[in-house]
Amino acid sequence: MKAQSIALRRPAGLGLIGLALVLSLSLFLLLAAPQAQAVKVGLDGVRTTLTTDPGTTSALFGAGIIPLPMAPSPITPTADAARYAFPVTGGRVDAKTLAGRITHSGGILLAQRDGMGWKALSLGKFTIHITGAPYLSAIVNGGSRIAIADLDLKSADIKKYTRNGRAFVSIKNVGVTLNATAMGAVNATFGTALP
Repeated sequence: MKAQSIALRRPAGLGLIGLALVLSLSLFLLLAAPQAQAVKVGLDGVRTTLTTDPGTTSALFGAGIIPLPMAPSPITPTADAARYAFPVTGGRVDAKTLAGRITHSGGILLAQRDGMGWKALSLGKFTIHITGAPYLSAIVNGGSRIAIADLDLKSADIKKYTRNGRAFVSIKNVGVTLNATAMGAVNATFGTALP
């Protein structure tokens, strides 16, 4: 199986970062049943990738914040950003509209050196909620699940196809912007004033 990549630009209105600020989101899924056979299908799926915006990456490093992958999420550095891959662990989506949710393992740990110790903010076990207003939620610091980002599907490139009797969906060009709650958590944790 071949994964598709995504390219996304940070909206100009985000200022220095909109912090994960605009991540590119690429989702490559293998549906567990052919689309025509069920209204809802389980996911047997590969991974979702997030690629940080270069401005965001620079702003984080400039503030001394290191965005680290949480196992089992691998990271691949690019020339001026980072690409994270989060394994899809399950979920359910409508076979026709793709409305539903997609769950993941792994996450991102934001860390900053603080004297002899570290400040950290973990965002893990992402769930993509595909609704009328799609969003991304995460378990924050091992506690509650909260909505952390808005997903923009306006420019999404969605392809459904079958191969060897299996239904596949590839979704590219999804905009991801951290919401005010997530930015507030970042700024409170690290004593920053990132937009």
